[in-house]
Amino acid sequence: MTLSNSPLAHRTILTVPHAASPFQDIRRVSAQWLTTKFGSAPLTSGHHHLDEVSVLTNHAVYLADGSEHAIRVRLREDRPDATWRTTITAVAFEDSSALLTVSLEVFPNGDAQLSPGRPRLVRDLVQELGPTDGPARLTLLPQNVDAEGIDALIDVLCDPTRRLPVIVAAQPLRPNTLWSKRLDQAMRQCAGAASLYLLADTEAVDAFRAAIGEYHRVAPGAVRTFLTEVDPAWSKDASRHRFLTVARMSDPQDRAYFGLARTVQRLSTEAPLPEALRTITFPDDVGQRHRAEREAALASVKPSEELAGIRKDVEELKALLAQADEELKEAARTADLSARTAASLEEQLHAAVERADGDMEEALRALDDVERARAEADILRRRLREEGRYDDAVVVEQPPGVPDSFEELWERLETFEGVRVTAVKSRALELDETERARVWAAKAWNALRALDSYAQAAREGFNGGFYQHCTSDRPGAVNWPHKQLATVESDTTMNRWGAERIFAVPLEADSSGRKEMQAHLKLDSKGSTSPRIYFLDDTKGVTGQVIVGYVGPHLTNTKTN
Repeated sequence: MTLSNSPLAHRTILTVPHAASPFQDIRRVSAQWLTTKFGSAPLTSGHHHLDEVSVLTNHAVYLADGSEHAIRVRLREDRPDATWRTTITAVAFEDSSALLTVSLEVFPNGDAQLSPGRPRLVRDLVQELGPTDGPARLTLLPQNVDAEGIDALIDVLCDPTRRLPVIVAAQPLRPNTLWSKRLDQAMRQCAGAASLYLLADTEAVDAFRAAIGEYHRVAPGAVRTFLTEVDPAWSKDASRHRFLTVARMSDPQDRAYFGLARTVQRLSTEAPLPEALRTITFPDDVGQRHRAEREAALASVKPSEELAGIRKDVEELKALLAQADEELKEAARTADLSARTAASLEEQLHAAVERADGDMEEALRALDDVERARAEADILRRRLREEGRYDDAVVVEQPPGVPDSFEELWERLETFEGVRVTAVKSRALELDETERARVWAAKAWNALRALDSYAQAAREGFNGGFYQHCTSDRPGAVNWPHKQLATVESDTTMNRWGAERIFAVPLEADSSGRKEMQAHLKLDSKGSTSPRIYFLDDTKGVTGQVIVGYVGPHLTNTKTN
C-alpha cells in the first residue's frame, strides 16, 4: 500500500474467461468459503447476520432482459481490533467472460498493529475459475516450460495486454530441498497476482537466454519477477524486473524470498480497477423492497374491534420498525466506513502530490548537476586538446551509472575510499522490495558519494563538518541537499528509542565495536518506510573515514505511526 493507514489491505483483480454461468461459479466458491468460516452462506439478496459481529450483504444488477449483469457479495466483521470488510464484485459481458475483484479493507479501532493478509478465497477462485491475464493462465503452482515452450513464454512476457507480473524461476543445477520448498511457498502466495512459470531444465534456461537476451535472462536457480511492458532490446529495462539469485534462495539466513509474494501482492493491490468494475453501481434494491413491504403492511392494517386483532397489528408494526431500524444501522455503518475510506484517499492524494513535487525538485537539481558536470568536462577536454593531449581527452571505458538496486549498491561499496559501511546488509536489501527501490538506491549512491567527497576534503585540510561541506561551492565537491540532512535527533527520540541508534563501528574507532549515531541522511520523507542512512563522522579520528552504520527503513521516532 502507498500509505500504512490506507484501509485497503489487499485487492485482486481477475479476468474470468468465457463460462456458461460465471456468477453461479463465483457464488458457489464464495459460499464454500463462507461456510468454512461461519457454517452457512445465505446468498439471497439482503442483509444476513452470520454471527454477533458478522453481516453478509448481497446485491445484484440486472439488464433489461432480466439477466444478471453484476453481483456483489460483501462480508463485514466488526471485531474488537478492527472492522474487516471483504468484498467480491463481478461484472459479466456479452461474450460470457467476466471481471472479478476481491478486496479486503481493514478499519482499525485502535493503535494495535494488524497484519492483514490475502483472503484464502483468492486461491479458491483461481483454482476453480481458471482466470487469465492476456495469453497467460493464472495457476496455483508454476507451469513447467521446456525448450519448445520458450516462444510461448516470450509472447506472454511481451504481450501488451498483460497487466499482472510474470514470475519465471529456473531449476537449479543440482537438487536443493530448501530452494524447492521456498519456491513452492512463494508461488502459492503469488497465485492470482501473477502468472507463474518454471524453466524445467538447462536446455530451457539456455533457450530462454537465447530468446530474451543476456540482460533479461534467468540463470539456473534464480527467480525473476517480470513487470509489464518488457523490452528485451533495451538493457536498462532489465533492472525493472527484480530477481533473486540461487545463492539468496538457498541461504537459510536470507528471507528475501518472502519479498516475491509481497511485491506482486502490493502491485495487485495498487493496480487501478478496470472501468467496468470502477463504474458499476448497485441500487439499494434491498431497502426498496423492504420499504414496499412496509407500505403494503401498513396499508393492510385496519382498526379491529377485537383485542387479539389489535395485538396482532401492533406486533406487525413492531417488526416493521425493527426492520427499519436495522436498515438505518447498516446504512450508518456503511456511510461511516465510506467516509473513512474517502479521508484516506484524500490523504493519499495529498501525499502523492507532495511526493511528485519533491521528485520534480530533485530531478531539476540532478539535471542542474549533470549540466554543470558536462560543462566542466567540456572545459577540461578543451584544455587537454589545447595542450595536444588528444588521447587523454577521450574516455574509452564509460564509468557505470547509479546502481539500480541496493543489492547492486552493496556490490560497489569498495568504490568509496573515505566511507566504511558497517550497516547490516539485510536491512538495506529490504528496500529492494518497495516500489521506489530504484529511486532510493540512486539517492543512497549519491549520499555515499557526498560522504566520500567530504572525507576526501577532510584529508586535504577542509576544517568544516559535513553540513559545511554540503553548503559550500568548492569546485569538484559532491554535495547533499542540506534540507535532507539531520545532524542530531530530538531529546525525546533519544530518550525513548536511543538504543535503536547504536550501530557497529570498527574496533579501532571504539573498543566495544558499537557507537551511537544520530546524524542521518533522508532518502525520502513520505510514507512509513522513508529510508535513512545513519553515519558517524570519524574523519578527524582514528579511521579518518565516515562510518555508515545503518541503511534501511525509517527507525522509530515521535512521528512513527
